[in-house]
Amino acid sequence: MKKILLVVCLCASSAAFATPAIWTGNKQKIETPSGGTKWKCEYKIAYTMQMILFWRTFSDACPSEVEVYF
Repeated sequence: MKKILLVVCLCASSAAFATPAIWTGNKQKIETPSGGTKWKCEYKIAYTMQMILFWRTFSDACPSEVEVYF
């Protein structure tokens, strides 16, 4: 029972560390092995003084904002 409670608390506390990331406008077209197309999109974490950039891949267009969990 204590292990289940610990897992529930950890999952609930992780939502407190979510922050939005804003699309920078940079994207790259990627061809999949099956011949499809995906988009690799660059994001900047919002509300930070440091420049934190990362890339995410989507099958459709790049969303203007995504959630990032620490």
